[in-house]
Amino acid sequence: MNLGKENEFQEFKESLSQLDKGLRSLTSMLNRHGEAVVYFGVTDNGDICGLEIGKNTLMDIRNRIRDKIEPRIYADIKEESDETGKKYIKVSAKGSDIPYSFDGRYFLRNVAADEQASNEILRKMLSNSDADLIRQKPSPVQDLTFQSFFAILSGLGIHPKDSEEFYGNYGMLNRDGKYNMNAYLMSDNNDISIKVVTFEGNSKSVMSRRTEYGKKCLLWSMSEVLEYFNSINITNVDVTGSKRNEEFLFDFPSFKEAWINACLHNDWNSGIAPSVYLFDDRIEIVSYGGLPFSLSLEGFFNGTSVPVNKSLLTIFIVSKYAEQSGHGVPTIVEKYGRNIFSFDDGMIKVTIPLSFERIEVVERKNRIFKQNNLTVNQKKIYEYLLENPADSLQDVADKTGLSLAGVKKICAKLQEYGMIERIGSKRDGVWKVK
Repeated sequence: MNLGKENEFQEFKESLSQLDKGLRSLTSMLNRHGEAVVYFGVTDNGDICGLEIGKNTLMDIRNRIRDKIEPRIYADIKEESDETGKKYIKVSAKGSDIPYSFDGRYFLRNVAADEQASNEILRKMLSNSDADLIRQKPSPVQDLTFQSFFAILSGLGIHPKDSEEFYGNYGMLNRDGKYNMNAYLMSDNNDISIKVVTFEGNSKSVMSRRTEYGKKCLLWSMSEVLEYFNSINITNVDVTGSKRNEEFLFDFPSFKEAWINACLHNDWNSGIAPSVYLFDDRIEIVSYGGLPFSLSLEGFFNGTSVPVNKSLLTIFIVSKYAEQSGHGVPTIVEKYGRNIFSFDDGMIKVTIPLSFERIEVVERKNRIFKQNNLTVNQKKIYEYLLENPADSLQDVADKTGLSLAGVKKICAKLQEYGMIERIGSKRDGVWKVK
């Protein structure tokens, strides 16, 4: 059995006496490409020569990695064998928290060699590295479960494991081995509050509905928000001309890109979640943290990918909620232009205009118009039922001084206007006043 050639992604060592050299190669490959594999018990030409593996061998390798490599990595260490029974060890790792050091020194993979990084190269690695603060910040709760996250991955054919290697490879542990903010966001029992708020009119003066989608796996909450806005994205059909014209309330692909970007690039260290506000004439998607320091405004609009939360991006990509093509913002700009983006006070706001008025807005405006044009007696009945919804029509007639027949006619007209509704039977029901 032959494993191929040494390259910028894999290294061969014949024995564990070369453990330190193998781990040095591990860091140099991580610094080059963010992934690495080192085999022990394999010759330079890729042939398996085998080695003796004791009861504590794998744990000894793990301890050596912990003691010598910084920042901490979570390698997958496996004992394997070829068709003849020769045993060998595979050590693999992924990581984006560059630069990685072995025993205090930094190396960079060049073809099949490990070269010590110069000060100039080290500065470049540091400048291109992402601080990824949410990866290092410990979760406020360490007793976490991940049933929803595991279900999402399983549905994609990925088999998650409740292990340190799995959580480490997915960027859910910090350098101290504790659950970090990534893990908190993916957990079933976080306290992150994601809200969708609907206002009456075009300002925030009157709130009509507030819906909570948070306090669960972020990916799940994101999907629920997407499902809700997809459900209200009705089509307006115009048949007045010679052709049938259909128009959506808003461009859902643009909304989806804006919402996922808001969740992905939000400053989760602040503890404030992104929100969505629905007005009569527009949708506002608000996230916090602003643009990354190294990203210009022009680069942002051109789709330059500089993820604020690099390890969270890895989770989004694996879960099929994002990709690293950078096409999201250009997609929105192509549909609506640059002016729908605003950058104020550490916030990014995307304002998506609505193409026409929603049915509920039209009905509300009609009710208000009719209410403003009610007769004196109609207003008297409406205002009385507003305060006394459980009274019978005879009670209404007695209290308002109108005839029972007149009250019945007025209530029928108010029902026709959609301003009142009878809930329950004539005898035991109540009036719902809108």
